[in-house]
Amino acid sequence: MQDAIAIAIAIATGAWLAWTLWRRLQKPSCGPPSSSPPGTDGFIAVDALRTVAKKEAGRPEGRPAR
Repeated sequence: MQDAIAIAIAIATGAWLAWTLWRRLQKPSCGPPSSSPPGTDGFIAVDALRTVAKKEAGRPEGRPAR
């Protein structure tokens, strides 16, 4: 009885995996880039996130020297 249950679970799992794979292969891939301006689709370029100002080495203002 346990063997039959294990075989049934294995068959059901294999069928589910095959069905999922088939659905993924049928979906269209990512399309070509849109003609809309950058940033309107929610994507932000890494260059836009990079800050230009860098902290200079040394003590911050207002912190007394020891």
